Amino acid sequence: MQRPFITSAMIVLALLATIDSASAERYERHINGRTVVVHTNPVPVVVHRILPPYLGKHVTQRSLSNGRLPRRGQ
Repeated sequence: MQRPFITSAMIVLALLATIDSASAERYERHINGRTVVVHTNPVPVVVHRILPPYLGKHVTQRSLSNGRLPRRGQ
C-alpha cells in the first residue's frame, strides 16, 4: 500500500529537482475566451498538471502549435 505512494513521491521529487536545470520561456495566450500559459519546455507543464489548481491552464508550445489544448480541468 505504501509502495505506490513512495513511487509517486519519488517521481514528483525527481521532476522538481529538474526544474532548476530545465529553463523554459513562458507567456500567456487568450484562446477561445480562455487564458492559457504556454511553456517552451514540457517539464513545468507536467509539474503543473500534477499539482492543481493549474490543471488545464498550462500547455507546451508544441501542443499549442499542433492545436491540441487540454480541456478545462484536465
